[in-house]
Amino acid sequence: MRILVPIDGSAPSLRAVEYAIGLAGGRAGSEIILLNVQGPETLDVSDFTAVVTAQADRERAARQSKAALRKAVARCGQANARFTVRAEIGPVAETIADLTRRLEADQIVIGSRGLGALGRLFLGSVATKVARLVRVPVTLVK
Repeated sequence: MRILVPIDGSAPSLRAVEYAIGLAGGRAGSEIILLNVQGPETLDVSDFTAVVTAQADRERAARQSKAALRKAVARCGQANARFTVRAEIGPVAETIADLTRRLEADQIVIGSRGLGALGRLFLGSVATKVARLVRVPVTLVK
């Protein structure tokens, strides 16, 4: 079983890691894929092409990914879970969905920040968008 866990460094995403560790535990061949995606939303840029073409922005994205993934990597290591780490640049939900397909993940476990109905109405939700874009089970962890 391949479990994709998008990580943004938030408490809900770390709880999603714990949940994925529990899912993977005891299943031979299970792998957790820790993924951080940096995009216009996370890099505070208005023109996405600048992120992709500028070396400084790529380096900034790499630093932010490393920081966001640090605790998730430590938790997987402490649990002796089999895991890999990915850092990508792109539109967040779409990149998660694309990697789910390319890596042939069986499930996504994603933290939800619990914005509530009004927050989702105005801001949307990466977790909700991912669930609409993929054909594998998605588990939301608060």
